[in-house]
Amino acid sequence: MLVLAAMVAAAEGKEKKEPVVMTVAGKDVLLSEFLYMAKKDNSVNFKNKKAVNNYVELYKNFKLKVADAEALQMHTTDRFDHFFEQYKLDLQASYLIDKSSQDSVMRIIYEREKVIPAIKQIVFLYPEGQRFAITKDTVELYQKAKVIYDRIKNGESFEAVAESLEDERDVIYLINEQIFPFQFTSRLEERIFSMKPGDISEPVRSSDGFHILKSDAINPHPGKIRTAHIISFFPSTEPTDEEIEETRLKSEKIYNMALAGEDFTKLVMELSDDTTSARNGGLLDIELRKRIKEVEVAGFALKNIGDISKPFHSRYGYHILKLLERLPETSFEEKQSEIFEDMRYGGRLFDLYYGFVERMKVRHGYVFYPEAYRELARLADQYFPLDSVFLTQGKALEKTLIKVANDDYSQGLFVEYLHLKHRSPQTYSLDFMKDVFDYFVYEILRELEERSLEKDNPEFLLRLQEFYDGTLLFEVSDKRVWRHPVEEQEALEAEWIKELNEKYPVKINWKVIRKIKM
Repeated sequence: MLVLAAMVAAAEGKEKKEPVVMTVAGKDVLLSEFLYMAKKDNSVNFKNKKAVNNYVELYKNFKLKVADAEALQMHTTDRFDHFFEQYKLDLQASYLIDKSSQDSVMRIIYEREKVIPAIKQIVFLYPEGQRFAITKDTVELYQKAKVIYDRIKNGESFEAVAESLEDERDVIYLINEQIFPFQFTSRLEERIFSMKPGDISEPVRSSDGFHILKSDAINPHPGKIRTAHIISFFPSTEPTDEEIEETRLKSEKIYNMALAGEDFTKLVMELSDDTTSARNGGLLDIELRKRIKEVEVAGFALKNIGDISKPFHSRYGYHILKLLERLPETSFEEKQSEIFEDMRYGGRLFDLYYGFVERMKVRHGYVFYPEAYRELARLADQYFPLDSVFLTQGKALEKTLIKVANDDYSQGLFVEYLHLKHRSPQTYSLDFMKDVFDYFVYEILRELEERSLEKDNPEFLLRLQEFYDGTLLFEVSDKRVWRHPVEEQEALEAEWIKELNEKYPVKINWKVIRKIKM
């Protein structure tokens, strides 16, 4: 399948011959691997002959066990192949990033999570049922939105203008009291979080249409609280009025007992219908968007430690909460992996790789030809990039769109890539094409980096080898020793080592080892 067919393989440099430390079962152990593993063992002192001899013996036996695992074909199983390939992909990914840039992007999200903007918006919707939009379809809608924006900027009340449009079929008025990252498209989110209370935005395009935004307030995030929770479940998923009243009275009785001074933890353990949480005192940490809305509202309404909520109901039954503590702010380091996953699956994956892409552009001599791109953009003004006409006409274009590592990539090659890998959530034609183009450039640069990864990062292969050997060592040790009774394991280990030394040839290059200085 043609994706990046114009890619030229990275030149392979001539490798310097490296000293062999030992040969075990016909496989050479090079000095770099031996030293890499030795540095991980704090007990190794190459100035101490006895310590060196002990380490060499241990390392030799380690390699013999790996050879035994290979003889048993443990490295050919589907299970091993799955683990090794996944590790290799993860390891590659760790090298193909710009950590500093990635952290900066994630910190922006982290800081946004500390506040909660409240906004109002007038949304001018694309025609009903229209999945994709092109420029000629959006001009009239944008002009309509711009007229309304000008009315507001000229002094009319945002709310009054919104109400005057309530009969318009393609316009809706929304009041959003709580805005969180990843709730809207990246462009909308960026605009919302850059606004100050009272600000009104010019029309902002999204996958739904054009938005005029008004910032009403920016409230601090309430953080995270720890509560104790008592719930009285409704007896069924669709309770009758009598069952609802019966459950309410039960919860009121428990509430009055708590107000009278009875131990809340004891009440939880004895009277909460959630027997699982009751065992740990009904502990319930509450954070916005992590619990049902009724629990969040009641929890954050509690002001002082020890306060107890009046019974309130949700679809599950009646709840009572007691505020135990306000938890400290979660650090960036603690939130980092969660933010990464949110960006990865929330349509912001390219933002994570932006720094890497920019660095690789410089490294590989990236050149962009804007006129060639504008020619594609003019085509996208008339046809959505997935339209058959766009694909047919676009593939026929031959101008150089970009140059990377002295290789030219034509407009037609990009359009073919777009046809094969059209991954983008964007619904406006120019946004869609730009999204796919960014991935096109990223995949070219990434492929170049992958090809030179082993040559430019010697530790990469050493880490792969370490994982390969370590996984096989675990598998074979479990089979030969660990799955047997503990009292038998020492004798089995000794017998196994003896067998391995008799079974496989070993040659140790003491001349190289004695020269090591660490």
